[in-house]
Amino acid sequence: MAPDDDSFRLPLYCPLIVNGEEGKAASGRQFKRENPADVRQVATIAEQGTLEDARAAIDAARAAFDGNVDNWIYNYKLREQALFRTARLVRDNADRLARVVSLEVGMPMRQAVPHIAAAADIFDFYGGLAGKLYGESFTLPSGSTINLVKEPVGVVGMITPWNFPLTQTARKVAPAIAAGCTIVIKPASYTPAATYELVKLMHQTGLPKGVLNLVPGPGNIVGSEIITNKKVDKISFTGETSTGKMIGAQAGMEVKRVSLELGGKAPYVIFDDADVEAAARAAIFGMFRNAGQACGATTRLLIQEGIHDRFLGRVVELTRKIEVGHPSKPSTDMGPLISSSQERVVQDYIKIGLDAGFDLVTGGHKLSGDEYDHGYYVEPTIFDRVDNASKLGQEEIFGPVVAVTTFRDEDEAVELANAVDFGLVAGVWSADYPRAMRVARRIRAGTVWIWDNYAQPVEGIWGGYKQSGMGRELGYHGLNDFLEVKQIFTDGTGLAMKPPYKQVIKE
Repeated sequence: MAPDDDSFRLPLYCPLIVNGEEGKAASGRQFKRENPADVRQVATIAEQGTLEDARAAIDAARAAFDGNVDNWIYNYKLREQALFRTARLVRDNADRLARVVSLEVGMPMRQAVPHIAAAADIFDFYGGLAGKLYGESFTLPSGSTINLVKEPVGVVGMITPWNFPLTQTARKVAPAIAAGCTIVIKPASYTPAATYELVKLMHQTGLPKGVLNLVPGPGNIVGSEIITNKKVDKISFTGETSTGKMIGAQAGMEVKRVSLELGGKAPYVIFDDADVEAAARAAIFGMFRNAGQACGATTRLLIQEGIHDRFLGRVVELTRKIEVGHPSKPSTDMGPLISSSQERVVQDYIKIGLDAGFDLVTGGHKLSGDEYDHGYYVEPTIFDRVDNASKLGQEEIFGPVVAVTTFRDEDEAVELANAVDFGLVAGVWSADYPRAMRVARRIRAGTVWIWDNYAQPVEGIWGGYKQSGMGRELGYHGLNDFLEVKQIFTDGTGLAMKPPYKQVIKE
């Protein structure tokens, strides 16, 4: 059921925002987004941006940057205040934002609320960094000086994902604003209203016109123009690895800066001395948060042989207690999948597991009944004795399906963990801290948790090895992705030619 108060009427609406003004698409067309929990309900109507709209937004961002609108590039106080004010506005509007995310994504409210809080924290963090773009200066023995200064990369095109629309947008927008960039966003077509609600709040902070633009629309039109337009200096993308590869290739033709946060196939390594209860509860959170629709989801349980039965037994017991239901219910632990196509993908992988003869220990079915018949609900599913080289062990599913494999010793655990194309995150549980640290260092992943699962502090980083992407989000490294470093050399010798070169022009 949708909230029935006057401030939250359905369908939600997502306009374009170009040069500080809300508007309609040049084509006059719109697209609809269904509620994944109940497809009889239209959740959002969004403007369907065109090539003309994308170019207008890019031109606005380019003009704002090149014209240094309101001294945007150098007045860090303006950027700092915009970020701090955004954080406050996000917190002040947390309930509405959580409901929008829950409606479009199908995320349970009990998960959507902390999702909003995390987004606010990101804006606060980068607000604190806006005035700390420190450079370096040093003097050479000759008396000449070198100044290294940090400058914004320019116009940034952002293509954002649907699974965590506010935090994923905040991870890109906040450091780009702190750096002094201008921005064009193409939101995911599944979650345009969630992104719009955030961008609308940001414009209430007094952002100069042209700094932050939003163009919903098809990826092959709006997204493609953002990627290939020469007026865009950098692309920041989060999404499927296959799409990221195409974006990297297209952007490479213009030698654009590119940040890619892509897929994962996260291993969760459980040694036989692990705290079974703590590790099992942490595993459940990573496995089925947002119905497993997360690039960092725990999709592979690698369990040492001696603890396999006890650990898996507890995980299965906890899995069967998960309440799958409508996202608006306070008791719901897991909601629907995002779409009919994603439901088909998940069902196909379940069939692959069954056909391969892997042990289905729980789940495996589409849910039915009054609460489920009009949404995309699939049971939390675990397969045991999975061949790590199989499709179930290798490919990102983006759903509540987990593969279990056993290992004998430390070396085999590392070998299995690394034997995939991805390297985003991993987890290690062992009471032997030196061993846990050894394994963490040997696993090729951008983040490895010890005694935890899915912690993402804004002070840290997020990004992957191998085909999980390039670049880093969060922390100071996330800010560096939106900066260029310039050297300014000042002569202190008075010589036209510096040693070891000699003067060649005769008087």
